[in-house]
Amino acid sequence: MDSRFLSFLSFLLIFSLMGSSGCSKKKHIRGKAYVDREVFVDILVDIHLVDGITNDRKFYRRYTDTDSIDLLSPILEKYGVTHTQFDSTLAEYSRYPSLLDQVYNDVLMKLNVMLDENDREEAPDGEPGFHGQ
Repeated sequence: MDSRFLSFLSFLLIFSLMGSSGCSKKKHIRGKAYVDREVFVDILVDIHLVDGITNDRKFYRRYTDTDSIDLLSPILEKYGVTHTQFDSTLAEYSRYPSLLDQVYNDVLMKLNVMLDENDREEAPDGEPGFHGQ
């Protein structure tokens, strides 16, 4: 992924987790210009999965010429979302850090569920909570 895009996402995550004041009003981001919340969560999950894979040394050895736009476009196409819709949605959520925090809570929940499912599949004798410990 593009380092500027990842830095921007990291900044948004850190900023939202710090919890800003005055953003706890009931606000919903809706409209044709924006991605539905549930779909936005799924897109962010996929983005973070792809980011984790592409940051692996094995990936870079094989695919050094991969541009982040090449990785983001298939994810957006999978959900029928344009780059403009995604950018607008991310920009709007950045105006309401408490909402972005809620979105990222859902993203982290889904990623943790995936990790737990993966650990159960890899754990000897199906022992829960393996996590390679």
